[in-house]
Amino acid sequence: MTQFMSNLKNLEYLFHQAKITSILILLNVAWFVISHLLDSRAFMNYTEMAFLIDWGADVSLLTFSGEYWRLLTNIFVHAGLTHLAMNMLALWSVGIILERLIPPFAFIGIYLLSGLFGSLASDISTLHHSVVSCGASGAILGIITALLAYSLINRTDLQQMPIKSIVVSLILTAGLGLLPSIDNMAHIGGAVSGFILGGLVTICLKKFRYQSQIYTKLILLLFAISCLLLYLLYRYYQGIGGFHY
Repeated sequence: MTQFMSNLKNLEYLFHQAKITSILILLNVAWFVISHLLDSRAFMNYTEMAFLIDWGADVSLLTFSGEYWRLLTNIFVHAGLTHLAMNMLALWSVGIILERLIPPFAFIGIYLLSGLFGSLASDISTLHHSVVSCGASGAILGIITALLAYSLINRTDLQQMPIKSIVVSLILTAGLGLLPSIDNMAHIGGAVSGFILGGLVTICLKKFRYQSQIYTKLILLLFAISCLLLYLLYRYYQGIGGFHY
């Protein structure tokens, strides 16, 4: 009983140290558990793809036909327990570090926008193909590269940089790209957008360190422009593909 209470206190401490990261992990786990409890197709190989699609996975043919919400929902869908576990370990490794360095709203914005840009990059690369894509790896790679951008802009000494956490997370996410079934375009899209967003957020925080109202407005403006860019790219490639809804 004493050991159990000790473990419970440790979990509570970790949660308070990284609330946003913990909540994101809980959301991913909850989506996985609920979908598997409510839909038996998750346990059958011949119906697994239909299961993933019905629970929000990304398919460019559907996404560009008007189901744009798949750009977001697929970030919380995982193809199996191993896929989920590796992504959540990667998110925890870097999330708990970056979350302490930037405001919570900035962390959430970078995570979601990196995931969205990763999803869109995947859809653009598979235009007119029925490729099923899911997972948080694009969003997580965005967090990894945002942390890298933060360290570079602040000229963090090599010894102080979270090299171990970055490497572990890269192995758990980008390293999986060596497998033939992994969506590398989602990884690239998430990584590039995360690095750019993380860099710009870091510059805002550094320049207006003691003026929270100014950097908050600038970061929110950055996120608004990013959303507009996402929309314009979505509509542009929707037109190129000849999709109508």
